[in-house]
Amino acid sequence: MPQSSTSFRTDPETLSSLDEIAKDMGRSRNWVLNKAIKDFIEYQKWFTEQVQAGLDAADKGEFATDQEINDLFNRFGG
Repeated sequence: MPQSSTSFRTDPETLSSLDEIAKDMGRSRNWVLNKAIKDFIEYQKWFTEQVQAGLDAADKGEFATDQEINDLFNRFGG
């Protein structure tokens, strides 16, 4: 696949942190940026799908019962 290039602006602290991460990983700054962008895109796609699934369920009237909510709250919320 052909590759394209782009540039972005950031503050010196962020760039320094990026370079530290790249060094610690034994990777280039470019590799770390590409990995971060791919992970972000993957997450955003997943998140959008999850939101849409929730909206679709709500449109169908598929809601948790009061008992299900109470059970979850008691399990995780104290």
